[in-house]
Formats: sequence, C-alpha cells, structure tokens
Amino acid sequence: MFFKVGKILKPHGLKGNLKVHLYDKDRENQIPEFFFINGEKIFVENFGRIGSNFVIKFKGVDNRTDAEKLKDLYLEVEEKDLVKLKDNQYHSHKIVGSKIISKDGKEIGKVVNIIFLENGDVLEVDIKGKKETILFKKDFFSKIDPDSKILQLKYEEEFYAF
Repeated sequence: MFFKVGKILKPHGLKGNLKVHLYDKDRENQIPEFFFINGEKIFVENFGRIGSNFVIKFKGVDNRTDAEKLKDLYLEVEEKDLVKLKDNQYHSHKIVGSKIISKDGKEIGKVVNIIFLENGDVLEVDIKGKKETILFKKDFFSKIDPDSKILQLKYEEEFYAF
C-alpha cells in the first residue's frame, strides 16, 4: 500500500529538476532514497530546498521535457518509509475516514480527504452528502484520536460555518 507524501508542482530549470511540495512540513532535509509515482519506483539523484518546498532531481529525468511529464503527479511511499512523527502529528491515512463529532457527541460527518496547503491543511468532510471544509488545527478539536477514527469539535457547530 502506498501513501501520498507530496506533489510535483512544476519543472525547475532545464536539467530535469522538479519543484516538489512535501506534505510533512517538519521534514528536516530527509528525503527517501526513492518515491513511487503512479506505482513506479523512481530514485532520487539529488535534492535541495527552495523556500518551504524541495527541488528534487530523479534518476532518468534529465531535461525539462521529461520533467514536464511528471507535473501535478503525486509522490508516494510505502508505510515503512513514512516519516516518524512528533506528538500531536498525524499521517493523513489515519485521519481520512474519521468521524467528525460535535461538541455534544453527535456525529456530524466523515473526513473524505485532506487538502494540503502551504499555510495549513484543510479537512474535506462529507456532511449529509454535501462536502464542507474545516481547517485542520488542533485548537479546533477537543479530541483527535486517529486510532479510533474520531475527531471531536471543540466549539459549537456554528463556529465552523457548516
């Protein structure tokens, strides 16, 4: 099973380098030896940082034309290669599928996706067949239990503008 850990944003330069957004914001210059792209293993030749993103050179991607073909694709790893997290950090596959519970314990909806943005992650929630979004900040939840797949809201539902 593969887990999405980033997205290829665009080519960077003429020699096959790619600007990549990795979802783990605390990655301290740790890049795996390889990623999977569409199920195919692709090895990292070199990498560096550019702002909050990385520039990665993959083996066999040697020019801008090759790099363009990878634009907007996702980088995936196997579970054993996921970055070890600090307390109060969660891998997305542990959050997707979680029930959203109101402050008073009523089930509101279910997390169907996480949208990874540079300024913070957003939960996409199915509420009675309608997609809504909630900023995924620990301050907005009184309980985050990825093992039980439960996220309990800290405030009244009106605060979240459903």
